[in-house]
Amino acid sequence: MIERYLRELEAELGAVGIRGSLRRRILAETADHLRETGDVARFGESKLIAARFADELATNGARRVAYTSFLALAPAGIAYAILLGLIRTWPDITSVKVLPLAIATALTVVLAPQVAFATGLLTVARAWRLRSETAVPAAEIGVLRRRAAVALGSGAAAFTGIAVYAYEYSSGLPSWWTTTAFAVSGAVLVPIAGAAVALARNARVRPQASGSAGDLFDDVAPLLDLVPFRLRGRPWRFCLLVAVAVAAAALIAGGPDEGPRNAVFEFVAVCAGFAGLGRFLGLRR
Repeated sequence: MIERYLRELEAELGAVGIRGSLRRRILAETADHLRETGDVARFGESKLIAARFADELATNGARRVAYTSFLALAPAGIAYAILLGLIRTWPDITSVKVLPLAIATALTVVLAPQVAFATGLLTVARAWRLRSETAVPAAEIGVLRRRAAVALGSGAAAFTGIAVYAYEYSSGLPSWWTTTAFAVSGAVLVPIAGAAVALARNARVRPQASGSAGDLFDDVAPLLDLVPFRLRGRPWRFCLLVAVAVAAAALIAGGPDEGPRNAVFEFVAVCAGFAGLGRFLGLRR
């Protein structure tokens, strides 16, 4: 009876993505427990037990991945700021090797870090909100995983873009900067790749719990109390508020010459990102 139950549990664990050494450990502990008690019926239906394991493992793993992703991206953000800060004079576009590639690279270097930063913060916000939960709905975990994936992907794109930028504009940049950019980009991509591997491993586990994924307002609920007007349930109002704040910062930082252009660009970028990724990242229902 026990052996039959263990075979059923093994199959159910595999069905929810729990395999390898983790499945062997669960089966070994289950076997020990069943041999001590001898009561298979009271232990629970194998399908329900496997689903519970999947929910808890996916929840805990996704939380760890969220924090790991942020820790992998934090030094990348510092390196990005230092690298670009070292450029005293930006090279002329006529110095590029392949113009279309250079333009695409420049846009990537500007936009990808912003996406990585914003999505990284959203990932940590969701993980922190779920910090005391043992198991959460599969939809919640899906949002957490997607945010981590976008943050890591954007971080990787940013430093891949910097490496390509260094190559494309090499004739207009100091040789020491291009060498430094290649070295730093390679070093930064290592922890990002490690976090991506951890995310992929967690994504193999398929949680089964039903329920709502929530949205951005659930993640930043404490901050909403500081706003004197209603935002909850009005995602586009929230988006426009953030877009105006980012545009104002760009206007001030850019000065009278580049400020207005940068402000318009940032406003449009925030709204476009919210429109394109809002549902995918669980920012709006």
